[in-house]
Amino acid sequence: MQSIPVATACTIYHKFFCETNVDAYDPYLVAMSSLYLAGKVEEQPLRTRDIINVSNRYFHPGSEPLELDSRFWVIRDSIVQCELLVLRVLRFQVSFQHPHKIYTMDTEIP
Repeated sequence: MQSIPVATACTIYHKFFCETNVDAYDPYLVAMSSLYLAGKVEEQPLRTRDIINVSNRYFHPGSEPLELDSRFWVIRDSIVQCELLVLRVLRFQVSFQHPHKIYTMDTEIP
């Protein structure tokens, strides 16, 4: 992901937990859903399979990617359901004006 979608994911995550109790939801599931949603918002969508495999690799270093078994589908469905929860909690307000301008290598700095 590029920096703008990552910043959007961080903002979504932070705003979600400002509206809810941190102990009420799994922070890792909300993080995966925030990444998934931010990719859509910033028009750089990620596949849920990629998000699941990277998260699984983070928590289980050296492990193989998950097979497309029942565990994978449960995690995928959880991400999608959590995405809907995040959207409802944030009242579908997921487009943000980020406070810092981020320049890429193609952008001239004024």
